[in-house]
Amino acid sequence: MGTEQRRLSSSRRNALKNIIRLIPAVVILATMLSAVSCNNNNGLLPQDNGNGSNSPTATPTAGTGTLAFVTNFNDGMVSSFTRNTVTGVLKLKSQVTAGAKKGPKGVAAAPSGSFLYVANNSDGNIYEFSVNQTDGTLTPLSPASVSNGKNSGPDEIAISADGTLMWVTGANNGTVTTYAINSSTGQLTLNSTVSGLSGPFGITADSANSIVYVADNKAGLVFSFAIGTNGKLTQIGSPVSDLGGSGGSPGFIALDPAGTFIYVTDLNAGVLSVIQTAAGTLSFFSTQPLTNTANKPIGIGYSAVTSVGNFVFTANQGVSTVWSFFLNTPGFPSTGVETPTTGLNAPTGLVVDPQNAFLYVTNQNAGTVSQFALTAACLNAGAPCFVGSVATENPAKTGSGPFGITLAQ
Repeated sequence: MGTEQRRLSSSRRNALKNIIRLIPAVVILATMLSAVSCNNNNGLLPQDNGNGSNSPTATPTAGTGTLAFVTNFNDGMVSSFTRNTVTGVLKLKSQVTAGAKKGPKGVAAAPSGSFLYVANNSDGNIYEFSVNQTDGTLTPLSPASVSNGKNSGPDEIAISADGTLMWVTGANNGTVTTYAINSSTGQLTLNSTVSGLSGPFGITADSANSIVYVADNKAGLVFSFAIGTNGKLTQIGSPVSDLGGSGGSPGFIALDPAGTFIYVTDLNAGVLSVIQTAAGTLSFFSTQPLTNTANKPIGIGYSAVTSVGNFVFTANQGVSTVWSFFLNTPGFPSTGVETPTTGLNAPTGLVVDPQNAFLYVTNQNAGTVSQFALTAACLNAGAPCFVGSVATENPAKTGSGPFGITLAQ
């Protein structure tokens, strides 16, 4: 980064400190998900040798979010919860198998809330479920899964805003696969595949159903693709390094609703990358912080509140914290404020409810989901407030390996 840009960043941070003192209330919105403890990968985090990129992806929640779903990587299960939209409390209702153990990662609900999809990195399948609208109980469709390709390593999922298309990253074989979603039955039909990537990881689609963004963890690059007929993807321009040079390891992606910036977690560098986008054409902007950390940010979410400002949250698995970034004009993040470690143990997936009142984080090393309050008092003091945790399986199992989380209904 040049001297002039460093001065600009410093100026923005100083201005932010003054702005924050004046903020009377804060409300927030974010999203989701990925990976393992710092000392024991268990196949969840990308390896330094480039084998097995994995991560969750930020996906907006449609509706009010009365249901929650969590993938348990180690046990090969997906768990269903009901959610009290006033207190934010999650109540575990049931759990069902979602393919091979050490496999379930990405999870996404159709915008209607009627269907749920889980990517199993181990057995190469996408599992399909119908959703009980009252308690979230999952029933496998028939057939119960579709193959994403032998040894493809399906990882993360993005669904179009209209619920007709789905894209899945194949971390092992370097693909992004497009599926059509039958709005009546929920069944998936493979439409097309993009190949030739190194290790596609995080993925998300814009709300206009026009662009899909993909983080290639092994190549250190972020790609953008135009969405064509039947969801076919065509690359837009050249990919960019998430660090502005080389050696990056991009993970999850969050979108600026205005379509000006995308935000990407870099797992190995431990920073938040800011990339400008103009109709899908990408250019590197900056990172926050400017130097590497041991944080290993995984799950990421964006919040946009007109009367308050914009925020990005990340789940930092390396140090068991949540980073809160205030986005100063024109979108450059302030120095992150880290939530105390209460309730966190290798945080992985991250999601904020549609009411902007509560933040949820999956804890890879505890077998739990932690709930945090996003009240003005908490956030003006610097961080979300820990409320409590709930086990992702019954009986509770610390080794279940909760990975992705999404809300629905």
